[in-house]
Formats: sequence, C-alpha cells, structure tokens
Amino acid sequence: MWPSFVRPVVCLLLLLVVELPATVQEAKKPVSAGEPARAALENVAIKNVKLFAWQDSHKKRKYVEVLEFRETRRLHLIPSNKFDVRCAIVGGSEVGDYFLWTAADFLVAPVTRAYEQMDNIELGSSVGWGQHMDMRDLKFVPIYFLRASETRELVVKDMDLGTVLASFSVGDAGELWPWLVRITVHVQDRSGKQIATAQRTLRLSPTSARKASHYSDPLLSH
Repeated sequence: MWPSFVRPVVCLLLLLVVELPATVQEAKKPVSAGEPARAALENVAIKNVKLFAWQDSHKKRKYVEVLEFRETRRLHLIPSNKFDVRCAIVGGSEVGDYFLWTAADFLVAPVTRAYEQMDNIELGSSVGWGQHMDMRDLKFVPIYFLRASETRELVVKDMDLGTVLASFSVGDAGELWPWLVRITVHVQDRSGKQIATAQRTLRLSPTSARKASHYSDPLLSH
C-alpha cells in the first residue's frame, strides 16, 4: 500500500492523464465565433468605381462615363461640373448593414507645360494631395440587408466641382490648377469600422487661357 500522503498525488496525476487528451482536442478545434466570424462578415468588396455625368451635345443630353474633365473657355467642365459616382458592392459571407460614403482629394500645381506633359502616375508622385473644404464631397448612402455574396449597384448623385473651379480664377498669382481629382469610396459597418475602400482618379485639363506667363516655367527642385 502507498503511504497516505502519496495517494492524493497519484490520484491527481491520473486525473491529469485522463483529462489531457480532451484538452488537446479542444485546442485543435477551429474557432467558430469571435474574430474569425467577424473577419468573414467583413469580407465586403467595392468594385467598378466609375464617374458618370449628363453632357449637353447638339441640343441633346447624354449620360456618359467620365474619363477626364476638360475646361472650356467659359470656365466650365466637359462633360459637366456635376457627376455621379457609381460602383458595385459585393457582400461577404453573412447578411449585414453598411454605410457607403465618398471623399474627394485634389492635386494642385502650377499650370506649366512640365505638369501638363506628365501622366497621372507621375503627377501623383510629384505633388502632394489635398482636400478642398468648399466642396461638399461627403455623400452618405445606407446599404441595408446586403446578403452573402450579393452584388448591389449603388449611385452617389450630384457631386459638384463648381466650387473648386471658382476658387482657381484665371490670372491669379501662381496660376494654380487642380490637375487631378481622386474620388475615394468607403464602406463602414454599423459600429463605424471601415470595411473596404476603393478609388478612381481622373484628370482635369485646364483651358488655354490659363497657359499664360508661367506655362514655360521649369519644375521646381525639391
């Protein structure tokens, strides 16, 4: 027989040996709740961000996709100062409610031949981006009951570049111009956590009236 003080220790060891396999098996089980479930729910995607505008042409109005904005002699934009942002939202693995909102950033630089000859990527890496506080670019669209893997087309209407153009008068010192506009689409869940973002960048080409005294200036060295 074991001494009386040994028996409790032996019983405890036997209990650990019996319980250990079950504990190990529990640790190997995949977690079905908590963070992984939230990650699956948050697998929402934004696709095909495009801009559309109503263009007046030969006394007719056409709803056209905007590939670039071009300023006219009357200091308006072709196809229009106003535009819509259209995109597709693809649901995750579970049903959810979300908010979609937009924001606009601009790349402002002098009207020079050097900047005009750059493509969008070169411009974006040469000059910093900034916001225009007068433009009402924060547009909110609720997305209710977005089902798993559902694709839903959404439209953010009537974004307006008119206030931006008005702040860049022809002949101003420095002759600055917003060469690029970048529209960012955000999707958030009910708690305000950002789920997905997507962007679309378009060129704004100035009228020849702006190509004046500083047009031939070289780029400033950094």
